[in-house]
Amino acid sequence: MNPTYSDSGIHKPLSPAPEQSQPEEAPTGVSAGRDVTLYHNNNSPFLHLPELTQLKIIRCLGFRDITRLAEVCRYFRDFVNETNALGRAWNRRFPSPYLYQLKTSIKTKDEQQLRDWFKPMANTGTVESLIERRKNIYFPVQLLFTNSKLMSQSKEFELVEKAVVRHDNTIYCASLSLDGQHLATASYDKSAKIYALETNGSWQKKATITHSRPVKSVVFSPDGRYLVTASWDGKAKIYGLEDDGSWEEKACISHGEMLCSAKFSADGRRVVTVSLNDSVKIIHRENNGSWQVEDTILHNEQVYSAKLSSDGHHLVVFGFLDNVVEIYGQSAAGSWVVTSTIKSRFNIRTGNLSADSCHLVLTTYAYKAIIFDLQADGSWKEMGSIEHDHSIKSANFSPDSLHLATASDDGTAKIYSQNAGSWEQKACIVHHGRVKSASFSADCQHVLTIGADAIAKIHSLQTDGSWQPKANIVHQDKILSAAFSPDACHLVTYSDDGTVRILGQQADGSWLQKTAVHNSIRFRAACFSADSRNVAAIGHEYSLRITELWKKD
Repeated sequence: MNPTYSDSGIHKPLSPAPEQSQPEEAPTGVSAGRDVTLYHNNNSPFLHLPELTQLKIIRCLGFRDITRLAEVCRYFRDFVNETNALGRAWNRRFPSPYLYQLKTSIKTKDEQQLRDWFKPMANTGTVESLIERRKNIYFPVQLLFTNSKLMSQSKEFELVEKAVVRHDNTIYCASLSLDGQHLATASYDKSAKIYALETNGSWQKKATITHSRPVKSVVFSPDGRYLVTASWDGKAKIYGLEDDGSWEEKACISHGEMLCSAKFSADGRRVVTVSLNDSVKIIHRENNGSWQVEDTILHNEQVYSAKLSSDGHHLVVFGFLDNVVEIYGQSAAGSWVVTSTIKSRFNIRTGNLSADSCHLVLTTYAYKAIIFDLQADGSWKEMGSIEHDHSIKSANFSPDSLHLATASDDGTAKIYSQNAGSWEQKACIVHHGRVKSASFSADCQHVLTIGADAIAKIHSLQTDGSWQPKANIVHQDKILSAAFSPDACHLVTYSDDGTVRILGQQADGSWLQKTAVHNSIRFRAACFSADSRNVAAIGHEYSLRITELWKKD
């Protein structure tokens, strides 16, 4: 993780501790049955602590507490501003991988790019003040915090179309690089296209990747330097970004049957490809930049999916209509071998690993989601199950690995949380009709459920561990797509009624609608860019539109 996000700077004194006058004896008394001492004239013991110690204490406070602290007196206000305590508290809401992603979204911006980036949201004074602090160790944190703050303060957004990407057939999916500089689309017209964001704000096509059959997926590596496609022709192609901005083919991986998926590992050094025949291939990027097949795993049954853990130590392989899950690890010789086998009483539908690689959830055709925890000896122990009355559509861990949400055709979504080693139900969210999905926000504080009843519901985590309803987003027809922004402050919904709605969270925890636009074009999928400022939406008419959010008020 980048040092600027590790808060490493707090281990260095920011400035000499201010000299304090010796406190006089303060009056004492009793309040609510406790002895208290009243201090006057800034003679609080806190002010006599070294500044480094003060900073460590403030780090223990939450965002709202620090906001209130800055209002107490001028000393605390200046202290909070100088140490960027608010910005760092805001960033601490996110697990480490998300902090890296957020930082990546702005690290490539020079001064002019920053001015252009902030133009839709901030006045000139705010932008220039930020640019003056570019060399400060806290600048990336401050920049992201300021961007989120400005967007949250805006009461209404205007949607400004920036580009339209067209194909000759249906667009299957799209992907935005984490730095926000590239966009890729995969289509049934047997091609994938890569676009780059130019300095003038336009999007220009940089490459077209062709296959002999439809392209099912396209994914960028975490650093945005590579891209991999997966096609029904049984091939995965890896492309790399050159210094001149062009994209060149680096490798072509062939399977005997159509590919289910091709994905990068969390560090971007590996690609895992899954074929419907019975094989999984692991491709590794060598030090010279070439990509070589590291291992091929053959499964006894048709492979449904394979997922590499975030730490890169575990590879979970799922067979089609199988009740056995094999977990692989890399041996000293470099090959991948079975390290653990999980046998379920029921045929397994699919599964997911938690971000910390310590938990695994399997969904079964018996309407159960079974949770396993990794043990010290490397084995996996069943810790409990979540039962539904109909098919489970999804089961997802929160980014901090502390919560799990399931969505089912029985009209409910259930949230389970860790408690002293066990998993306990914390909420049951009810829709009229099947629940299509249940997903967490990046800061793990909200859950968004999408129902067949044309309603999206937001539930938020409370201090007592419960999840309380905060908002219902109602459409006139089925909701095709709904997603939180990466900073967890906004969400977007697209519906078959032709309406797009964008909501933002307010200081009191409520959600305010900031945009409600009716389009003649029907969109079936949408997502935010990593900086939360753009929305990419896939339409039914073989096109994708990129829309930028501008402050309207």
